[in-house]
Amino acid sequence: MEDSALITLLNRLLEAERAGAKVLAAFLDEYDPASDAWHKLREVQRDESKNCVILMDLITRSGGTPSHATGDFLEKALAIEGRLERLKFLNRGQAWVVRKIGEVLPDLAPGPLHDALAEMHRSHESNIAACDLLCA
Repeated sequence: MEDSALITLLNRLLEAERAGAKVLAAFLDEYDPASDAWHKLREVQRDESKNCVILMDLITRSGGTPSHATGDFLEKALAIEGRLERLKFLNRGQAWVVRKIGEVLPDLAPGPLHDALAEMHRSHESNIAACDLLCA
């Protein structure tokens, strides 16, 4: 993968992760902070925030400049009414990230970039499963 294409992808992922973190912060307001659902969604939100930091570092180490934009997922998600519908939409966004990372992982050489994206891929799959349980 060309460096410019990689940086473009990493910035798209960063914008999506930033949107996901903000969406989840807003969604948490709809849940009782003592509930298991709130704690699970807070864990997912922390993963999204952590991924932003990781992606900014990967972009910088790859010679790029991290985007300051937030993906349009934020506006779309906040416009959705109802917990269940919002969680399903959130999972569609997480599935997009899983798909995009899955498309590039086979082409990346072993190393820190591959390892970071592989872990991000795994955490999104785990978070999708956790949100699926909240939808049940």
